Amino acid sequence: MSPETPPAAQPENEPSRRGGQAPFGPEAAASAERSLSTLHDPDDALRILHGIEQAGASFAAYLLLPDTNLAAPDILESFYNSYADAWETFAEFRRDVLEGLGWLQALEKVMSEQGIPDDHLSWNYAAVDKNILDTYDVVRLDGWWHVFNK
Repeated sequence: MSPETPPAAQPENEPSRRGGQAPFGPEAAASAERSLSTLHDPDDALRILHGIEQAGASFAAYLLLPDTNLAAPDILESFYNSYADAWETFAEFRRDVLEGLGWLQALEKVMSEQGIPDDHLSWNYAAVDKNILDTYDVVRLDGWWHVFNK
């Protein structure tokens, strides 16, 4: 990219992509097809197709959420307002959540200050995951975890 060439425009609410975009695989295609088959208004179908074109697999995952209104005139805006990001593994997502909360750094500090060996403390991942799933809607699609704010 040269200084004269501006970066591609992104919708205002579109999430940034840290680890690349999730692939649009057969499960994403099935989600899109299933959603389109339920719509009767061509304008609704065009909005779905536009969302797929703009956001790919992430939008296809959004279509699978039980409270997504496929015929909503503002479906793209609703998607961008709720979409957090996609991760290849749930462990990567969990780590980002814990890091975002500052818990990893706080634990490292306490362990360092108190001389606690690394193998003496472990996370209760079942409890952490329950809290995460109480906070976020998560859809696994084509091997990726798509995360939405509730």
